[in-house]
Amino acid sequence: MDNAEAQFTTALRLTNHQELWAFIVTNLASVYIREGNRHQELYSLLERINPDHSFPVSSHCLRAAAFYVRGLFSFFQGRYNEAKRFLRETLKMSNAEDLNRLTACSLVLLGHIFYVLGNHRESNNMVVPAMQLASKIPDMSVQLWSSALLRDLNKACGNAMDAHEAAQMHQNFSQQLLQDHIEACSLPEHNLITWTDGPPPVQFQAQNGPNTSLASLL
Repeated sequence: MDNAEAQFTTALRLTNHQELWAFIVTNLASVYIREGNRHQELYSLLERINPDHSFPVSSHCLRAAAFYVRGLFSFFQGRYNEAKRFLRETLKMSNAEDLNRLTACSLVLLGHIFYVLGNHRESNNMVVPAMQLASKIPDMSVQLWSSALLRDLNKACGNAMDAHEAAQMHQNFSQQLLQDHIEACSLPEHNLITWTDGPPPVQFQAQNGPNTSLASLL
């Protein structure tokens, strides 16, 4: 999260492009939500990307993402009705534009809300299509998230066999993501996550071409 914050704040300082600014702010807000202790900075960002009133750009995709971020924040604040409203707006917009990952994430988060509220049937109606969509993309992080909810949901409903199957899926996804993380950290390109100033720390080999610096790829 520290590396992500440094990258996004550096990008904010360097851009004058309005849509890119909105994209960065939306992502930075999600970082602050996950950190859980950056309330002042988070509130400041959310005021600037309010999709209900003062969203700064016309991009349908970015507005849908802003609704999701606000839904995520409301979820962590325990304001479930508000979170559901934001996430339903996200679903409406993301379905219209085939934003599959945003749709899948919104479905899983809605599934979590219904699970917390004790509405297991509606939770299942959210998480099953989320898992199917995540498998189609494919997106293993969303599959991991979905399988954890499926495990807990089936366990709460007394479906021992389905709970065991979901737990096994969750373990498999977790192991694969851990392996991917280890492999990624061993690559020289991983040094890019600390890059905020000066020339890129690594050189890239372009496919079927000569060595290429990151600057020429941007």
